[in-house]
Amino acid sequence: MIEHYVLFKAHPGREEDLDAALAEFEHGMQAETWLIELTYGPNINSRSLDLGWTHGMLSRLPDYETFQDEYWKHDAHVRFLDRLDDICETRFALDYEVS
Repeated sequence: MIEHYVLFKAHPGREEDLDAALAEFEHGMQAETWLIELTYGPNINSRSLDLGWTHGMLSRLPDYETFQDEYWKHDAHVRFLDRLDDICETRFALDYEVS
């Protein structure tokens, strides 16, 4: 199983836009049976909030091939990525295979 974590730093005042983009992304992925789990939300950790990280997201996928071939190239994911540069100062992803 692949865990795909992403942290987001929304531009000041753009937090609601990021909420909406995340919700739209989730909606676009709902029908995909290969997606084990997709969760997201505003950050509630004071230390990372102090560093500017406003939101987090977790996607769980069955294997690396699905991550690369299905998730990464999915229309909803491509649209989401296209919106992020306008909404966010930066983002940070961490991917690993669960052992």
